[in-house]
This record gives sequence, structure tokens and C-alpha cells, in this order.
Amino acid sequence: MTSLQSVMKRPRLDSIRPRRGAVAVAALLALVLTACSPSVTIEAGGSGRTGSGATVSVRATLRGNLQVVLVPAHRPGTGVWVERPGTASFRIPPGHYPPVGMCRVWFPDRPPGRQSAPGDCAVLERQVPPGAYLIYG
Repeated sequence: MTSLQSVMKRPRLDSIRPRRGAVAVAALLALVLTACSPSVTIEAGGSGRTGSGATVSVRATLRGNLQVVLVPAHRPGTGVWVERPGTASFRIPPGHYPPVGMCRVWFPDRPPGRQSAPGDCAVLERQVPPGAYLIYG
């Protein structure tokens, strides 16, 4: 068979459709990932927290005894408000996000300039004192 004949016998790419099972698996995976992702709320306009623009709020989650906050991937320029059940929320200004792939121990009662330096997440996970949060960049 010549190479031209083998090309002619291949199915056209626009006629290939995904299998029903693959579509169902992809939909289920999307639902699971959505359920596992941290809760992020974006409020347009003035909520009073940042003055103008959009406010991004995330909920702190508990992993064992560790309180964890995930900075959204789009890294909002207005900062992130962290909602804590039963207590006051706190703000992480954009200049204080840990670099992508790193973490920072955050103390809600300290000003942003007095927070600990970013570091390796695996090391910092074992060093978070009670009342502090591990911020994942």
C-alpha cells in the first residue's frame, strides 16, 4: 500500500466524536474537582473592604489540625479576605502572597509587614503554631 492510500483510509479528524463514557467521566471529574476546590467568592463593587474594584474572599479549610488558605490562581490585585467561621475575617494584601509553589505562616493578629517569610511548604506544614494559618501560594 502506498503512503497516499494509507492517508486516504484514515478517518477524518472532524468525524471523530468522543465516546459517551469518556464524556460522562469528564463531567464527573469536573464535579469532583469543583467540590474539592476552596470556596472563592468574588464580590463586585464596594463591599467596603477594599474601597473599589472586586473583593475576593476565600474560606480557610482545616486539614487535620492545620488551618489552610489557598491563594486563588489568578492572584487578585485587591488582596484576599479570609473568612473564618465564628471569628473575624482577615486580609492578605497582594504584596504578601507567598510565591507560587511556596507557603507562608500567617498570623491574623499581626500586621502584614510582621508576618513570617515564605518558605518550603513541606517544612512550614510542621511549624504552624495554634491560631496561625498556612497560606499556599
